Amino acid sequence: MERDYRFVATVKMYKSRIWKWGLDKKLKGDEVLAILLLKRDRDALNKPSEFRIRGQLVDFDNIKRYVKRNPSLLAKMRAGHVPNIQTTREVTCRTPAGSPEPTSLVLPSEAQSVDEVLRLFRDYVDGSFSSGSWHCEYDFDCISREADGEDRSNDLFERVLASFALINRCMIKGDKIDINSILGPCFESLKEIVAAESPEFVARTVCLLWYLERHHKHDLLRLVLDYLAGLIPIVLGQHHILALIWRRLSVSRFSDYHDLSVRLYSFLLPEMEERAGPANFLTHLLYSDYIDCVLSRQGPEECEATLGRYLDRAEASGKQHPWIDELALSYAGLLAACKENQGRPDEAVEVLTNHLNAYDVTDEQEAALHVELGGKYYRMGNVSAAIGSFQTAARIALTSGADERLSMTALTNLESMLELTGELARAERIHHYRRDRLAGFARKSASITRENFPSDAAGFAGVAVEEEAYPEWLWLGELGGGGDGLHGAGWIEAPGVGYSDPKGGMTMGYESVVPVPVPWAGYSPHAAAPEMLLGGGLSLPGEMVGLPAHDMEPMMGGHQVLDVPRSSALDNSTFVYR
Repeated sequence: MERDYRFVATVKMYKSRIWKWGLDKKLKGDEVLAILLLKRDRDALNKPSEFRIRGQLVDFDNIKRYVKRNPSLLAKMRAGHVPNIQTTREVTCRTPAGSPEPTSLVLPSEAQSVDEVLRLFRDYVDGSFSSGSWHCEYDFDCISREADGEDRSNDLFERVLASFALINRCMIKGDKIDINSILGPCFESLKEIVAAESPEFVARTVCLLWYLERHHKHDLLRLVLDYLAGLIPIVLGQHHILALIWRRLSVSRFSDYHDLSVRLYSFLLPEMEERAGPANFLTHLLYSDYIDCVLSRQGPEECEATLGRYLDRAEASGKQHPWIDELALSYAGLLAACKENQGRPDEAVEVLTNHLNAYDVTDEQEAALHVELGGKYYRMGNVSAAIGSFQTAARIALTSGADERLSMTALTNLESMLELTGELARAERIHHYRRDRLAGFARKSASITRENFPSDAAGFAGVAVEEEAYPEWLWLGELGGGGDGLHGAGWIEAPGVGYSDPKGGMTMGYESVVPVPVPWAGYSPHAAAPEMLLGGGLSLPGEMVGLPAHDMEPMMGGHQVLDVPRSSALDNSTFVYR
């Protein structure tokens, strides 16, 4: 350079400019990561690729050698790490010249898509643990190190599921509802859930798939899949492995999301139990969701055996977690369902009442048990006892700040029972009150997504209806229509079971949880939730959605649907409310 061009520079000056001139041959970790991410995307499309860094062709054998010397890079990739923006711009990929172009777009088969989703799940879980992105305290909890402060993912997710469940109940009852006022906050909440990268979101992703297929296959399932497939690349980056998972879920038209969910559970259940412990809250969540998923197809007998074995392992840990008590409650519900299927309804009732006697249940669990008992009394032909159980469940749920799904289940069943016995005025008043509560739930959801209310977090999945939070008329029997009906004199209590009022114990921890809205510029959930979905104020006939196999039973024809668990167990977060 000095001889031919009279250019004089020091060695340091040359070194600083070699990189700018694109002549640096030393690979950097960020560059290799960018190439690996591009290659994964291209391989999924079966396209040959050549890679360049700042215009210089890269020998892929050098990439392989770099990865072999630095295996931690693969762990970072599986955990969802992405290169910086500058590196992303400098690394390019193209199809080599002379490569045969495909004459037609060949979509992967469903089996290939299932295998791809399973592989991505394995990579994400393994990478998250290997890189330290997830931290587990054995037999207690799993958290994400990305979460800023308390991780509210599961509580937010429960509210999203509660919204979907309440929409489903209204559709079956033929209620007129403003569906967009309920769905809008759901999509807003998903932003924070995604941003937290919580291990619980991975576990509940599977639940979301089978739940939406079961209840909303032809509308809401597709809407949620497409929304998350568009949202996650914005929040986490287009190369993040969660973005790849949801992109695959969105573009693939699986014929049966239940089967896909079971395949995912077959990987997640043993994997999480081994890594986190049988008594871990995350393991409990997975087993609860799994039992709820397979119950409608396998029946209670097989589920009772599966949950019984898992409960034994959880109790053998010696831990005294409240969610282990919930597992015992779920097991009692499954055992009662087995008794009922065997034609022994009296023994089914005895199983549930014995559980009330033996365990220090929370108010929410007690209300759930009374909902279950009400369904069993009804199928035994004891309508008065059924009404008493549903009344007791409603009273406990509404006065204890229980999950709104439980309150609505008790009220809906009570309304149906009063219609059945001809007490139409009382049923109508409950109907209007139930609709007011639903509107209040939607308002509360909207306020949670807009603001952070640390002092107004009570009843996170429940809701206080501003106009009439605890209606005296409901407790005093003044439902309208006078006292000349079958039960006009007041409440009929559920049959006595000889247990004292529960003391202590833990309720679902919604009270301390308030979501923080995350503003993502340029991405509005309302654009993804068009009015054409169902429209505000539209009457939704029950025929528009399939009845949940274990949650509701069309016993009376028309819109008189008894919304009771038919063969469900009684998990606080799953079985009764859905």
